[in-house]
Amino acid sequence: MIFVAGTMTMKPEIISEFKTEVAAMVDKVRAEDGCLHYSLLVEDADTGLVNVLEKWRDDDALLVHFGQPWIMAFFEKFFPHMLDTTVKVFDISGERPLPGSE
Repeated sequence: MIFVAGTMTMKPEIISEFKTEVAAMVDKVRAEDGCLHYSLLVEDADTGLVNVLEKWRDDDALLVHFGQPWIMAFFEKFFPHMLDTTVKVFDISGERPLPGSE
């Protein structure tokens, strides 16, 4: 299992359109084989800060995701407006309950 996580800083003037495009594709992405969680959340529209959290079965599922036509179009449209990113892929070896929640 892998997580894709971090932040993106987008040009603030495109945030409204960014949110609209994310809302239009999120159900398609979540229905993809191997997608276990998908969230692009605008944390601060004034600064363009977006939180990214995705959970995928494996690298192969993520690579298929990157090849989807709507993802390629999304990247082409919005990557030129990205000012910064900390998004990375994290390998996850397992999961457990939160401490104290058992």
